[in-house]
Amino acid sequence: MAGQIMKVMALVLGLLATTAIAEDTLFNDESLEVGQYLENGPYKFIMQGDCNLVLYVNGNRALWSSRTNGKGSSCRATLQDNGNLVIFSGSDVVWTSDSTLGPNTYRLVVQGDGNVVIYGAPLWATNTVQSRRLLL
Repeated sequence: MAGQIMKVMALVLGLLATTAIAEDTLFNDESLEVGQYLENGPYKFIMQGDCNLVLYVNGNRALWSSRTNGKGSSCRATLQDNGNLVIFSGSDVVWTSDSTLGPNTYRLVVQGDGNVVIYGAPLWATNTVQSRRLLL
């Protein structure tokens, strides 16, 4: 009985942990692992298996990439508590947004206009704001 209760509690906590991350936002010390993504409308910011972090619109047109394809394996993109977005391959740094400001609360947001921005104060962006006409 106690074992079943523990399993149920672990399942509930696992579900809560999975749903705690907003679908368009990455918070301090959170990571996008291979295949994971943030999404807002037609925009998808995905950590690909080739170690490239890419922002797509409408599923197939790349607006921005980290240009890190083939530079690592099992990569992850982590928003650090200093405002820096870093792509790691194991413990090796593959790419960085160079947006270090200092310890604070930051969030990376895929915006509805197609721009990906690190906020505390805006520190870094892909500068990919799209007008509605370009999406049609």
